Amino acid sequence: MVRGLILFKMRLLFTALFLALPFAALPVYASAQDAPDQLNIPDRDDQDDGAAIILPAPEALTVPQIDTPLESTPENQSDTQVEIDGEDVVPEVLVPDYSKLSPSAERAARLDDLFVKLAETEDAQSANLVAEEIYAIWTESGSASVNLLLRRGSEAEAKGNPKLARIMYNHTVDLAPEFSEAWARSARLALTQKKYNRALNESLKTLELEPRHFYTLWTMGNVLEVLNRPDDALEAYRESNRLYPELKAVKDRLAELDAEVNGTAF
Repeated sequence: MVRGLILFKMRLLFTALFLALPFAALPVYASAQDAPDQLNIPDRDDQDDGAAIILPAPEALTVPQIDTPLESTPENQSDTQVEIDGEDVVPEVLVPDYSKLSPSAERAARLDDLFVKLAETEDAQSANLVAEEIYAIWTESGSASVNLLLRRGSEAEAKGNPKLARIMYNHTVDLAPEFSEAWARSARLALTQKKYNRALNESLKTLELEPRHFYTLWTMGNVLEVLNRPDDALEAYRESNRLYPELKAVKDRLAELDAEVNGTAF
């Protein structure tokens, strides 16, 4: 599985090198101490997209907006009854103990456990709750300022102000270049603006930082379809579907594209 993912990423990188223009490093316009209220950042949305476009851009995926991680709910408990002293009781599922881990180790352990649960959950509603927990971890950068910038970018995008969203995302990746969610949001915005080379490069950057980012794999599949690379798009969709089998947008598109390319459903 690991070998397959590595080969998949290498093929995507090869595609990027030949279809996309070089993605120059973004200059830093302000230090991490700059107050977000005082931002005056030029718009750097000037990536030149020279590749021929064959297909219209697929409809953008609506990603969930998460404010706080979800707490344990009764749905997380087992409904299997056991008999203790002659009485039927419903035992609670044992919750993993992360208390002895460092913050970074706890984050990694939580994600590992959630991804196992996400892949095994067959009910769409329950899977969505697990995905929201993963998403809550992804959107936490460790910096209040960076979190605020990301949120402002998302709010601007939702309100139909892509120019402001672009400025916010640019500044976010400047301040936190290792923050995968900032690159993921920036890539999705580039796709909706039909800046396909930028979307491809920033998707690759996201997956370098977070290889299991199922939303970015969906974005990459969209881009590869636009660039008339249906086989590569199928690989991206399949990997996203493997991680999050109940993500309907990916599940549906994977079935449709597989039928178009191979004449069969996956």
